[in-house]
Amino acid sequence: MNVTLSQLQVFVTLCDTLHFRHAAQRLSVTQPAVSKELRALERTLGLRLLSRSSAGTTLTEEGRQIEPLARALVAQVATLESRAAEVRRQSNRQVTIAASPSIVNRILPETLRQVDDKELGIGILALEVETGEVVDAVDGGRADIGIGHHLSEPTRAIKRHIGDDELRILVSPALVHADRRNIDMARLANVPLLLWPRERNPAYFDAMLEACRVRGLDPLVLTGTSRISGSWSYFLDDARAFALAPLDFAEQEAGAGLVSIALQPPAQIPLEIVWREGNAAVSDVLEIILAVTADRRRRRPAIAGM
Repeated sequence: MNVTLSQLQVFVTLCDTLHFRHAAQRLSVTQPAVSKELRALERTLGLRLLSRSSAGTTLTEEGRQIEPLARALVAQVATLESRAAEVRRQSNRQVTIAASPSIVNRILPETLRQVDDKELGIGILALEVETGEVVDAVDGGRADIGIGHHLSEPTRAIKRHIGDDELRILVSPALVHADRRNIDMARLANVPLLLWPRERNPAYFDAMLEACRVRGLDPLVLTGTSRISGSWSYFLDDARAFALAPLDFAEQEAGAGLVSIALQPPAQIPLEIVWREGNAAVSDVLEIILAVTADRRRRRPAIAGM
């Protein structure tokens, strides 16, 4: 029997976690499946790689020697898959655009329309990713272009600032004035701010907190899902939390249950794009995205006080 990629991935993950249940969670498999793959790898190599006892899981001496080789093989396969995806997209004139939920329904529809209207012969694949995962998708080869707010620095791509979006409060009408056009931040002193975990996008997370603090509110933070419109949104509906969101997303979410209100004074967050060079189709789509975002800025009224 030959060593499999799955066995190596399990072993490397166990080296990282030294915990079978945590490894299973990270790999999205069952704990028995992790144990089975490890045993198969140990049988194939004729080595005992990990030692399990009441004190915990540790690498054996043999395991420590095999670990760097296993990591290198897993990394090489990841590089192969990434490069294959790039070659496939280039040959098919397919461009994958990664965007967070607050972006995917804004810029992408108009981009798709213009690509079709210009008859460029380019296929567009929209890859919706969680907050903070845009740059990883491009650096990792899963996407050619990424759009988002407060993007981290890419290692294999170029980043460019393409505009600023107004930041809005998304909140239950029960917490705002009758005219629904302004809010006293002091009323939110005991209402938590619903946010994703900071590690997803530290710069974006910190910017949200700073937007509150400079307006006299040091908010409680309710850390939940990566999407404020996700499973924890009932906190907003029930006036048990408020959120901050880019204008377009806030207006999209506002309705019978929530209202979108401007901060006073107004606040903005940077809209940025990352892309990988060397593909003519990517360059064509990038040009369209830049034109779309520039047109949106021209058509949007100036924010009072900015």
